[in-house]
Amino acid sequence: MDDIKRVLVAVDLTEMDEKLVRYVAMLSNTINLDKVYFFNVMKSMELPESISQKYPNLVAPIDEATKKEIQYTIDEEAGNQLKAEYEIDVMEGSRVEKILKWAKIKEVDLIVLGRKSTLKGDGIVSAKIVRLAPCSVALIPEEVPEKLDKAIVSIDFSKSSKIVFGFALHLATTQPKASITCLNVYSVPSGYSISGKSFEEFAGIMKKNSMDSMEELLSHFDTKDIAIDTKFELDEDDNVAKIIYKVAMEEKASAIITGSQGRTQAASFILSSVAEKLLKQDSKIPMIVVKQRKHNLNFLEALLRI
Repeated sequence: MDDIKRVLVAVDLTEMDEKLVRYVAMLSNTINLDKVYFFNVMKSMELPESISQKYPNLVAPIDEATKKEIQYTIDEEAGNQLKAEYEIDVMEGSRVEKILKWAKIKEVDLIVLGRKSTLKGDGIVSAKIVRLAPCSVALIPEEVPEKLDKAIVSIDFSKSSKIVFGFALHLATTQPKASITCLNVYSVPSGYSISGKSFEEFAGIMKKNSMDSMEELLSHFDTKDIAIDTKFELDEDDNVAKIIYKVAMEEKASAIITGSQGRTQAASFILSSVAEKLLKQDSKIPMIVVKQRKHNLNFLEALLRI
């Protein structure tokens, strides 16, 4: 499990930046971060030649003006609450490409993106970034939680489940009175009737299997003093993401933590259908997609050369 030491925050000069700055400041007060990069990508920093000749004073570096605006937001929203060294970087070009390249160059462990619903602007959230990022990604909604103390962790017993739970456990150890709910959404296979058992009987068998698998998974970890709860929900409508979000809302979770479910290095960039559907939820809860940075860099390097 990769520790969170270096964080990239994608800012876009909208009101969403205030939320992201507050979230990262809160994170820095519980996790010993080494560096935070506030990263803005502009389509172009150049003015038309006719305008720059007519108004030479306008050619004062746009990137410097942008940095000042971002610095103002940091000062206003975080003040001395940002307990980490940080820098502000402004570039021009494709947002997705630049963010992915900067995450690689700076060996970032976590990319923090805004997740807009009512605020103006096109937002920086991009499904491409979540899919292709070489590291974990946090999607922060407009309503930032005051604490990071209760996580809903999606567990499906794939190989990535241990990584996801390990990430959540590490995060919880930095939070006072933190708790984790491990949620498994199970289903009944369509051919259950061949067994001669009823739907309810087979559902009971599947739940028991999930409970045994959960116990086995948790046995690999020292959970220390962290409160660990387990929850099992039957999916009858093939909508796992909806159930995860419903449970998270009911439990007033401060984060939903899930993973990319790839079984090979390349496949780790292909999000599970559950993660994809969670991205489409009208979420009011931060969502963290957990990835292992070291396993994804080679694929990203090849991809960015295409």
